[in-house]
Amino acid sequence: MQHSKIAVVTIGQAPRKDMAEDIQQLREAGLDVHEFGVLDLLSSEEIATLSPSLEDSDVLVTLLTNGRQVKLSKQKLMPYIQSCIDDLHEFTWILLMCTGDFTNKLSYKNLLLPDRMMTNLVKGLHTELAIGLIGPEPEQHRTVAEKWQKAQFDVTFSASSPYHFDNQHLLSKAQQLEEQGADLLILDCMGYSTTMKNMIKDQLTIPIIVPREAVFTILKAIC
Repeated sequence: MQHSKIAVVTIGQAPRKDMAEDIQQLREAGLDVHEFGVLDLLSSEEIATLSPSLEDSDVLVTLLTNGRQVKLSKQKLMPYIQSCIDDLHEFTWILLMCTGDFTNKLSYKNLLLPDRMMTNLVKGLHTELAIGLIGPEPEQHRTVAEKWQKAQFDVTFSASSPYHFDNQHLLSKAQQLEEQGADLLILDCMGYSTTMKNMIKDQLTIPIIVPREAVFTILKAIC
């Protein structure tokens, strides 16, 4: 697998400046990594049409190259994600940089999905953990919780966006979840970084998992 070509696909625009250090570490580890964004070829007006309506029950949150956070309708975005993946058939692995529930919703043989990777990773640790989840926005509560509940976990949810990062706000939400009985905290978005985790971990007594850190570690192991 020394010559594996890896496509890292954000549901926003590439390159992701907030992930630049992590991507560089993958390259320094010898991985042939190329970045792509599902929204790369879309105009601002076209991106606006993908905004969630009041009826949308599954909202995704991502970043544009200008640093702006955008909310997207997963239902509206799905054809664009699949089209982007279809164009990357020459890559050995395609990593979709989103922790939303895409299992059995996208087709590609060597597609790496963080939601599937993370739920199975935590199952491998323990099957009876009470999980505290933090996602970017409050309206993601139901879909994020359902993803973990389908994996048979007891969950509580709070919101603190990595794209409008505030250390004290994230810490406050994490401490609330710990007080409510969480055994493990998951910052459930690829936007959260190891640096963000390290800024709060010493003030909590429960472990924290950051999907970006975990998924990139797995990627280095298999490539």
